Amino acid sequence: FMQSLAHDQFVLLAVTLWAIWTARRKAIHEGIFQSPQATNSFVRRFIDELNMITVRSPTRNSAAPAMGQRAVRPKAPHAGFAKIHVDAGVRARKGGSAAAVCRDGQGNYLGSSALVVAGLEDPAILEAVACREALALAADLNLHNFVIASDSKQTVADISCGGKGRNGSIIQEINVRATLFQCNFSFEGCAANVEAHKLVKYSLSLGPGRHLWLGQPHDPSCIPPIVVFHK
Repeated sequence: FMQSLAHDQFVLLAVTLWAIWTARRKAIHEGIFQSPQATNSFVRRFIDELNMITVRSPTRNSAAPAMGQRAVRPKAPHAGFAKIHVDAGVRARKGGSAAAVCRDGQGNYLGSSALVVAGLEDPAILEAVACREALALAADLNLHNFVIASDSKQTVADISCGGKGRNGSIIQEINVRATLFQCNFSFEGCAANVEAHKLVKYSLSLGPGRHLWLGQPHDPSCIPPIVVFHK
C-alpha cells in the first residue's frame, strides 16, 4: 500500500499518523486533550513548513530564479501604510513562537519581534498571538497606519468576524487593540511570508519571552535591510 502512494500522499499519511500518535500519548500520559481541529491544523502547518524547507536554496547567496520562474514578492501596502508580516510555529515538547516583521511602504526594515511561549503548541492560538504581536510591534515603532499580513486564512477570518473559538479571547483583544490604529488584516500566502517564517524558526532556539530587534534585524542574510514589494 505504501509503495502505491505518491510522495505527497505518503508525507501526508506519515505526518498525520505521527500527529495522532502524539495527541494520543499526551491524552494518556499527560492528561492533555487536543481537538481534531488542532491536530489537523498542526498537520497542515507542519507540511507547509516542510515544503518551504524543500524549495529554499541551501546557500546564502541565492542564484537568480530559473528561466520561466518568478520569485514571489510580498504585496505592497497602500500609500502611507507600513507592512507587518506575521507567522507562528511549534517545536515539539518546547512550545511555540509568534513572530512579526515590519517594513515601511518602500520595503525598508523597521523592526521585528518574536514571542516564545513555553508549552503552547496550538497552531490556531499561536497564529492569533502572532497578529497580536504585530500590534505590539507597531506600538514599539510608534506606527499608526499599517497592514498586517498573515498566511493563516482562518485567523484573518476570525479577526474579521470576531471568532469565538478557542482563540476567541485573543481575537477579542486584537479587535480592541486595533481600534487604536488605522490597520487592516489580510491573507498572504506562505511563499510571500518567508521572512516571518525564518524568524519563527530562529526564535524557537531562544528562551521563552519576548525578543525585539529595532532598526537592525537579527541576521541581515535572513531578513535584508530592504526588499522590493510587488506593486
